[in-house]
Parts: sequence; C-alpha cells; structure tokens
Amino acid sequence: MRSLPSAAVRCLGPILAAALLLAACGGSAPRPATHPRPAAAKSPRHAAVVSAKVANATPQASWRPYAGQKVPILVYHDLGTPPPGQDYPGLYVSDADFETEMAWLHAAGYEAVTLDEMMNAFFHHGTLPAKPIVITFDNGYIPQATFAPSVMSKYGWPGVLNEITVDHLSNARLAGLIRLGWEIDSHSLTHPDLTTATAAELQSQVADSRTFLQRTFHIPVNSFCYPSNRYNAAVVAAVKAAGYTNAVTENPGFATPQTDPYVLPRFEIEGGLSELQADLSS
Repeated sequence: MRSLPSAAVRCLGPILAAALLLAACGGSAPRPATHPRPAAAKSPRHAAVVSAKVANATPQASWRPYAGQKVPILVYHDLGTPPPGQDYPGLYVSDADFETEMAWLHAAGYEAVTLDEMMNAFFHHGTLPAKPIVITFDNGYIPQATFAPSVMSKYGWPGVLNEITVDHLSNARLAGLIRLGWEIDSHSLTHPDLTTATAAELQSQVADSRTFLQRTFHIPVNSFCYPSNRYNAAVVAAVKAAGYTNAVTENPGFATPQTDPYVLPRFEIEGGLSELQADLSS
C-alpha cells in the first residue's frame, strides 16, 4: 500500500477495511451501493505504456474559442475480458469493442480533450476542437493505464483517469500517464459511500486524496469523481471546500457552461459501439 498523508492516516483507521467492500462505480443517478469495487486487474497484457506525448494534451492551432458545443464525457471502467468468476462482468468493455469505439469516434470527427481543457474553454476563454469529447476512466485498473493509451495515442488523444489513491495503480504507472499528457484526478482515497461518512472521514477522503496526487506528481487535480455516483449537498460542499473546480457523476447527458460544474454528467459505456452511438445521438 502506498504512503498516505498523515491526515489520512489519522482519519481513515476505522474505514480502510470496510471501504473495500463498498460499491463500484455504476449507474445513472445517485443510489445505494449494490456491489463491491472490483479488484485491480493483474493481467500483464499491454504492460508498457506508450511513451510519446499525445497531441491533444495541449490545445492545438486548429482549435477555436468555445462556440456552444455540447461536450460528451464518457466513462469506462475495466477493459478486456472478465476473469472467470467475476461477479460484475458488465463493468468490462472488451479490447475489440474499445478499439472499435475509438476508431468510430475518430472517423466521426471527435477529438478527445481533458476536463481541464473543457473547463478552461467554458469559463476562461480557452479553445476546443470542433467536436470535443472527454474520455474518462474510473478506479485505476492496469488496462486503463496501458491498453487504453496504446489505442487512444493513435489519434493523439489524452484520457482522464479518476484514481482511487489507496492501494491501486502504482505511482510509476500514474507518472507514465502524466508524461503522456493524461489528466489524473481524484476518485477518493478508498471509494466509500461518501453520503454515509462522518465529517472527518468525508474531509479526508475528498481533500487528502487530492493532496496526495498534487504532492506526489505536481499536478493540479481540479476534478473529483463521486464514488458509486453517491453524493449529496454535504459531499458537494466538501468537494468545493477542498478546492476542486468541478466534479463528475454518472448521470447521463452532455456538459455545457450552463451545467452545474460540480454535477457534470457522463455517459457510462458498458457495451459495444451501438450503445456509444445511441448516447451521442441522444
């Protein structure tokens, strides 16, 4: 298990073990947790992340000031084939489906950007491509740090990884994604149901996870991802107090400057190309 900020150690003792039994991300609205967070993938496939920095990690000359586009934000969980006995195979998108979906997005004219780039365009006169899309990954599984960038880099695209910061992806894998141009954001320390946390636990889960990523990797960590899509007014207030500029949900829909930045919608992808196409045509 990686080292934690001292504040996290003080606050998390009673909840570390229990948190691993709580819900995985999933669903379209805040709701009770229904299944445990899957264990991190241990497969050695695609073990090395690509090394060249992706083009869209920085705004491109062809991008223009925000012109009113609705921006879809996608969320993926694990990639590949569910292992035997996996209780929740629906959280997996096959390698072939993922490759097909990225190729279709590229052919349809989409260009992936980061959440930071989207927010900068919405609120600070930044630029975006004509058809921007944000592609996020929740939890921090090995294929998200290896296979996903090997596919997305073909198109010059970065992704956004929402990382559970206790005992998940290694610092070396996260550093590799950052060098590539990916955005790393917080998905809490241990992925609990934050709506049932004490005030101290809530503050630690939200703020200390951000501090860990900032101090370890010297990155801004402007976005928070609600574990299991569970949030309420107190959780949103804690996210704001911790200094995040936005937070993402799994409520389906498109992001615009009129969207509450602390309840940004995302389309959860758990199937093949037809699901993705249906979401983007909604």
